[in-house]
Amino acid sequence: MPAGTNYGTAQLSRTQPNFGDEVFDGISTNNSLVWMLRQSGNIKTSEGGRTFTHPLMYALNTSFAARAHDATIPTPDPQTHTHSEWTPGVISGSITLFRLHQAMNQGKAAILKYLEEKKQSAITSMTEVLGDELVDGSGTAPSWDSLETIISATNTTTVGGIAGSDATWQNYAATTATAFNTTNQGITSMDAAVRGATFGTKSPRAIFTTSVLYGGYYISQAGNIRYYNEELADAHFEHLNFGRRPVLWDDNIDTGRMYFVDTDSLWLQVLKQGNLVTTSFLPSTNQLSDQALMYIFGNLTTGSRRTQGVVTFTGGTGGV
Repeated sequence: MPAGTNYGTAQLSRTQPNFGDEVFDGISTNNSLVWMLRQSGNIKTSEGGRTFTHPLMYALNTSFAARAHDATIPTPDPQTHTHSEWTPGVISGSITLFRLHQAMNQGKAAILKYLEEKKQSAITSMTEVLGDELVDGSGTAPSWDSLETIISATNTTTVGGIAGSDATWQNYAATTATAFNTTNQGITSMDAAVRGATFGTKSPRAIFTTSVLYGGYYISQAGNIRYYNEELADAHFEHLNFGRRPVLWDDNIDTGRMYFVDTDSLWLQVLKQGNLVTTSFLPSTNQLSDQALMYIFGNLTTGSRRTQGVVTFTGGTGGV
């Protein structure tokens, strides 16, 4: 009996060039931080290199000053910029198409449904892992850098190769407060964190916290108008606003922690040759299946920590 065409892998080979793009679209519409970075144009693709770099301005050009019309203007060559450096991290997984399942799903409609299920599985799985790493990664290989490392509750840590104690890093406020609902501690601390990280138009663009602290903020706004961000609402991300900044929760954030995030100064950097790549489906050598690998090489980087902030709420239940 002659062997027929493996319609499942044949169909996938035709759609495979878009598979990674479709998975990334799924990730960005299911993860609020990635969605905001994408809206800011801060998902950057790098051609290559051993590390990612992120420009960091640490000093002013001292030749600029108010002076007399006939005064001599100095012409130094000031070193005002450096670069933080970040090691690429890896997130990877596999997609398996069992031959029996392919045989059971013959016909174009059936096989496309089967492949759609596989794609949805890849989207959900990659979203979960990438979300974990971008929020709660330890920064120690193989883990990625994250909000937890870039906006560490210990703001003297070394991040991106630059010591937090170094004035050139333009450090940020990492404060501790009592329970959120104790004598307006929550609102007072949020206001202080925003004002302490605001320099002209540069400031935190969003606030990420736990579900418990989000609930505490919600209760504190009882009887008040709860403004919201229309773009985030249209993208179906549940949130409230604090001033003009959306407040969102993430289940990867540590208990009692609230991050004030300048998404304009954060980049999700990926290597061009590892930008959600899906390999070709190849027959397994020891089982009746066809397998492909999916991977991304990247990291979360920043060029400004002074426009970020973090508050740790203690006491109560989960900081409330």
